[in-house]
Amino acid sequence: MMIRLLSGVAAAMVAFSGTAAAYPVEGAPELTDNDLYKAAELAGTACPAKKGTSRASTEKYLRALAACLGKAWRQEPVQVEIHYDPGTRKKAHKSWPFPVPGGLYVALADDWVKAKSDAAVFYGMAAAYGEYMQIQAGITKAARSLDHHGDDKELDEQERRYSYQRACLAGAAAEALGRTPRTGAPSLKGNALHWFTQGFKAGGPGGCNTWKAPSSKVS
Repeated sequence: MMIRLLSGVAAAMVAFSGTAAAYPVEGAPELTDNDLYKAAELAGTACPAKKGTSRASTEKYLRALAACLGKAWRQEPVQVEIHYDPGTRKKAHKSWPFPVPGGLYVALADDWVKAKSDAAVFYGMAAAYGEYMQIQAGITKAARSLDHHGDDKELDEQERRYSYQRACLAGAAAEALGRTPRTGAPSLKGNALHWFTQGFKAGGPGGCNTWKAPSSKVS
């Protein structure tokens, strides 16, 4: 009965091949007709923060970026907790940001610290902030309660709708902060890129109602 929410950026963008069956989302107005879709475009926000390649400069950048995202979304400042763990020589860890009550938590590793480009870092943080907004709007709670009728394929489609909405909200943030699709989501493909672009073009959550989209757009 509970949707398996994919909070990790990498997990959220898993590619699914083939043509998905039609599983319309019905009886869940918190998903299909949420007030978030009526919200204004995000506020254009100058964000001069620059990422270095040291742990200290990366952590400073992450906090500054979160502040910029908050201004774009017209939210009160959120707490950003960062825990650095590079892993071991045999098993390096991957950075992973996700929302927590009151803000964002970043499991920081060397993939982000040592990266010369901040494109992947930006997308990860923008998507995590997008999920923070999903939580604030009640979308996450509604998604967790969505019935998939014991059908794993229907559950998979529900997960994709949730994940692609995160991508779309990240696209809206990218536009507000003066990014381009290339510098805002360089690794996205297929419908993940489609929804990021939808958000980018809309400039706000109004273009991000994945819950009413046909199955072909969330496959």
